[in-house]
Amino acid sequence: MKFTAHSSWFMGNSSKFFGILLCAMSYILFTPAKISAADISLVVSPPRIDLVGQPGEVLQKNVKVTNNSEQELILKVFVTDFIVQDDLGTPIKVTGATSGKYLASPWFTLEKSELVLAPKETVSLVVLVTVPRDALPGGHYAGVFFEPVPSRGLKKTVSYTSAQVGSLFALTVAGDIKYDALIQDFSVKTNVFEFGPVDFTALIENQSDTHIRPVASITVHDMIGRQLVDLPLDEVNIFPFTSRTLQGTWDTVWGLGRYTATLTAVYGPGLVASRTLSFWIMPYRLIGAILVVLLLSLAFAVLIRRHLKSRDDHRDDEIDALKRKISELENK
Repeated sequence: MKFTAHSSWFMGNSSKFFGILLCAMSYILFTPAKISAADISLVVSPPRIDLVGQPGEVLQKNVKVTNNSEQELILKVFVTDFIVQDDLGTPIKVTGATSGKYLASPWFTLEKSELVLAPKETVSLVVLVTVPRDALPGGHYAGVFFEPVPSRGLKKTVSYTSAQVGSLFALTVAGDIKYDALIQDFSVKTNVFEFGPVDFTALIENQSDTHIRPVASITVHDMIGRQLVDLPLDEVNIFPFTSRTLQGTWDTVWGLGRYTATLTAVYGPGLVASRTLSFWIMPYRLIGAILVVLLLSLAFAVLIRRHLKSRDDHRDDEIDALKRKISELENK
């Protein structure tokens, strides 16, 4: 058998090829796949916890976290204060120095600071909240957050911040708490509607020392005082010195005349804020069409009447002429 120069070169370097191939296969088989933030799915329950505590009291709650991902996750558990500044209720994480009188994070004790969750596993975490004896009465806000971290021994190849989830704690410390709320705005899109539905928008400002959760509704009355509908609005937390926008819809089609809508919001220890507005429902195009039809009908009736009257008058003239002829014939 003859060997060419190329064959001799290949045989002499075959060990190098096999070595490279073996390294490539080892990298593919044994190097963990990179995990993107989109591959991480965590669910926390409950997402919000409302508590009322006395100074010196210890409160206990359980927070559950579920790993809906397809891989094992290591979660760092931590507590951070938060505040709300917009009218959507969006929590903003802050440090203890900037949280001011709403500080709560130092009061939290976590059962564990790190959790390891298998795929589809749910773990319950015990959270203790110790209210200081000198705690300021009113609202205090902090959240228990869960953040995935890279597996031990691996480099961090992706930011997991976007995969953070948490349970928000709204704690009211009992004591001398000032409650006050103001309905800043209560309006409809226009003062005159042709047809329904009618959309209402309300802006409620919380001027209390703690968050409130108003039970709000809108009642609509017609011109003679009859109540036509009672619309319950969504119940939302309104944090101290912030506002929330509430919306409701009266799902009606037909209406005629002036209507009165009253917004009532019950908050705190049975306090009530209210505001009233008026609007009209006037189907003017339909009314105009009906008027046109009525006017045309009236005009048609008048024309017919005139025609009938003219015909009667003509017959009377003919009768009178016949009577004269008969009279003339009799005289002859």
